[in-house]
Amino acid sequence: MTLLQPNKRDLERRIKVFFHSKRWKNVLGFSVFVVLAFAFWTLQYFRQKFEFEVPVSVQYTEVPAGISLPVGIPRQITLNVQDKGTVWLQYLLNKNKLSITIALKTLQNKESSYLIDNATLSKLISDELPSSSQLKSFSPDRIEIHYLPLIKKVLPVTIDGVLSPSPGYMFSDSITIEPSQITVYGSKETVDTLFTVRTEKLDKRHIEKKISISAQLIPPLGVKLSTQQVKLTADIEEYTEKIFVLPVFCRNLPENRIVRFFPSSVEVYVQVGLSKYNQISESDFEISIDYNSLILNNATNFPLSLSKKPVGIVNYRIVPEMIEFLVEQKRQL
Repeated sequence: MTLLQPNKRDLERRIKVFFHSKRWKNVLGFSVFVVLAFAFWTLQYFRQKFEFEVPVSVQYTEVPAGISLPVGIPRQITLNVQDKGTVWLQYLLNKNKLSITIALKTLQNKESSYLIDNATLSKLISDELPSSSQLKSFSPDRIEIHYLPLIKKVLPVTIDGVLSPSPGYMFSDSITIEPSQITVYGSKETVDTLFTVRTEKLDKRHIEKKISISAQLIPPLGVKLSTQQVKLTADIEEYTEKIFVLPVFCRNLPENRIVRFFPSSVEVYVQVGLSKYNQISESDFEISIDYNSLILNNATNFPLSLSKKPVGIVNYRIVPEMIEFLVEQKRQL
């Protein structure tokens, strides 16, 4: 069966005739009139003033460290605003997103609550509205925040991680932490379990010059900190080794006892910064062993350590590390 298809040229001719006909011109003219009329009506309509609702988000800042805000405090205020329809469209399309910020530290509190009254809220909201908008009302029209006081405790700050000099260098003094102690706030159950506040994980190696860095503090879960970061400073310098020969003493020795050490003197190798090399001497160091510790020792030798040393001296070695001893009865004369 053969289907009869319309002639292409005939179809094109018919379409061309239609668009040149008076009928098409009438339809086109009417359509343009309708579109223009609708546009004019829409323009006039939206020039009128309407009353409509606008949501405003509420942000709370500068919350004192010693309080905890309840979960259910208002985070949004609904406004009843009067303005032109064009402005309403902007709100509807989220082009005008309103937000107000309430700084609690600037407010006066009574007992255990803050009150943001109608006048304060009205001022904050009006400052955010376009000048053409008229605020008719808002809800809630006042905010009262009943806060919970927190327990506070002062804790030392501990460096978490590694801060190490390059080989041949040393810290001139201990690393300074400023502030070295901070106040933490939380529930009694939580605060009682805390003994230190740690910095963020640090990894700084091969340091060859003075450092001064800021480190964030890591707040334990459910705890607020009086400050969020500390400053770490330390001086770095090259070091050398200085050798001292020190006698070994026994302290708290009973009058009827004699202790003999073998050897009686040992060598102490001290790492010291070049700037302090001439500032330390043999008199700054001492090796003494408590007699009671010797007696409780089950062996005939004893490990050595410095019982006196200058502040800042950390790295040293004693040769030999162990010393033999003999306790004797003193002869009566």
